[in-house]
Amino acid sequence: MKVCIAEKPSVAREIAQVLGAHTKHDGYYEGNGYAVTYTFGHLCTLMEPNDYKPYWKSWDL
Repeated sequence: MKVCIAEKPSVAREIAQVLGAHTKHDGYYEGNGYAVTYTFGHLCTLMEPNDYKPYWKSWDL
């Protein structure tokens, strides 16, 4: 089984529809070898340039 994690319930619903995961459970959809679930909000964020290299802290565009 493959698991897909969406950012919000409405996106999970759309992904599940496309993948054929039509059985709805509490917090996820399942079917066709997939489980599609969701969170609320972003799962990760980008790092700041200075997190990669300290001398980029004063970077100015």
